[in-house]
Amino acid sequence: MQNVSLPWTHLRLRLGLIVYPSTPFLLLLMRQTQPVSLYNMAQSELIKVSFDKHGYLVRDAAELAPRGVDAKRIAAFDTLRQAYEALPTDIELDAAKQNATDAKETVKTRAITELQALMGIVGTVHDVRSASYKMFGSAGLAGGPEADLYVGLLRVVRVGRAHLAEYAKAGLTAAMLDTLAAAAAEFLGLLGQQQDAEAARGRAADIRILAGNALYTELIDLCGIGKALYATTDARKYADYVVTDTPPPAAPTVAGQA
Repeated sequence: MQNVSLPWTHLRLRLGLIVYPSTPFLLLLMRQTQPVSLYNMAQSELIKVSFDKHGYLVRDAAELAPRGVDAKRIAAFDTLRQAYEALPTDIELDAAKQNATDAKETVKTRAITELQALMGIVGTVHDVRSASYKMFGSAGLAGGPEADLYVGLLRVVRVGRAHLAEYAKAGLTAAMLDTLAAAAAEFLGLLGQQQDAEAARGRAADIRILAGNALYTELIDLCGIGKALYATTDARKYADYVVTDTPPPAAPTVAGQA
């Protein structure tokens, strides 16, 4: 049988109101922890170091082969590096999230302006303290939670349509209510896009950490083999396989800021 509750489920997801149905599902969510980076260096430095070390591995391939570092493993290491550097950066995804936020805020501002104009008309017919005015439930919507704003816009449109004849003489039209309803629908869609962009940024951050960890683990493994090979035979080549994992320098502070 078709699940007729899907539209409401979708709405609850968009507005952050979803209630998970079972304790096992909650436990599953609790087990999903954010990955932790295994290295301290900047991501750009990891890419550069991996590129440099790959060159040394290719150079020393014949001597490393007896220790399990063959051409196939060296090539696979470089593939890890290329895949890692091809991942979108947080700068890109943060910009996408900001664009989605800006688009949502633009429609939100327009919807609030339309709401205020509509309630101004209602206020010319009924006192703002009257039950008829309060029936619209518009108080506090502009500065409240976005979920409340969306549901409130729908309520205002619904009440306005039900009592259109009463307010038409003051200037309220069906077109005004349709415009507000369209703004509410657009607002919900853009709110969803903003949430999607935020989620995509978080997922991409996790993917970068996991890919970086895989690259770093193999980097340290291969360089450890290289250092062991040349520890007593070639000081220069030994130095080529040393990896210095230091945190990136702190960003400079602007005068007057901590």
